[in-house]
Amino acid sequence: MIPLAGDDRPLPVEVADPVTLRRFSIKPHHLDAYLELLPRHVDVRARAGWTTHRLLLETQAEPKLTWVASHPTPVLGDRAVRADPATSDLDALTAPHVFRNEVVRPVRVERLTHATPESVRGRIAILRRYAITNEWGGFLDIWRRIADVRDAYGFRCLFAVADEPKDMFTWSFDFAGDFADFPAAQREYYHDPARIALRGVFDYMADYAITPAEQLDTTGRRFAAC
Repeated sequence: MIPLAGDDRPLPVEVADPVTLRRFSIKPHHLDAYLELLPRHVDVRARAGWTTHRLLLETQAEPKLTWVASHPTPVLGDRAVRADPATSDLDALTAPHVFRNEVVRPVRVERLTHATPESVRGRIAILRRYAITNEWGGFLDIWRRIADVRDAYGFRCLFAVADEPKDMFTWSFDFAGDFADFPAAQREYYHDPARIALRGVFDYMADYAITPAEQLDTTGRRFAAC
């Protein structure tokens, strides 16, 4: 097993407020321009009372952003964003760089952490999205044990959220290395008897997607390269 570090682990977060997952695509060749604007979007939402917890950027094919945030009253938070004087100009600047395919969903948190410069050093994120079938209780019982086994091999859970009305489960863990190294790094994990015993998780997954992602900080900026 991969030894686990101590103070370089992502920071666990307890959230009492409702949590929302936003997801949308950035146009090819527009990523740098969009990333210049993202911190301004985070600032506007922070002024409206939103707390950003996780920003994951997929850069394979067309870039996609997954944004996990909370607000005491999300409807009022969105209203405050729209009323902010900066929103109109910022949206106009952003429009050429993103597709109009944003999905915003309320989600229930299973696990949540914040990234730190130490926790992301030398590590990428792996984002997983599952279409859940049959019943959620059975899936979550197995998934929680899977997450613990993964952690023992150094695949640390960054966040996990459930959108039960849409039967969608989204979670991410990190990995020390590059995506090209990921299949080989998982080999020992998948041969662990504790993980073999949990293969029944596929009884609850109608479909799934796995992509590498970059962790951004909670201000919307990239972490400095180390």
